[in-house]
Amino acid sequence: MNINFVTIPVTSLDETIKFYQEVLDFKIATRFGAGPQMEIVFMADEKGSQLEFIQSGSKKVQHDGLISIGFNVDDIEATADHLRKHNVNITEGPHTLPSGVKLMHAEDLNGVGLGFVQRP
Repeated sequence: MNINFVTIPVTSLDETIKFYQEVLDFKIATRFGAGPQMEIVFMADEKGSQLEFIQSGSKKVQHDGLISIGFNVDDIEATADHLRKHNVNITEGPHTLPSGVKLMHAEDLNGVGLGFVQRP
């Protein structure tokens, strides 16, 4: 068994798509209407991991850090520079643990936590 996708409700599907395309290099896998005032998009990274974003009507969605997505990166400093260039809110780090693992936390435009890990 393996995880295929994670579902995240969002306030603005178009803004979310733009963020994940421009900042995190995800591509649209599929996009469709799922009923009155509901639209869904699946986005995939280069290895096929998927995120499902759902916009339902115009109601505001607040995640307040309750959802977090983790990414492995090759260079935490380059990732931090990339995020800053795109005005992403870096909430912690980057910093290095005694084990040599480097960590950084940020947020997407919906308040979803983004964790970045560089392993030695």
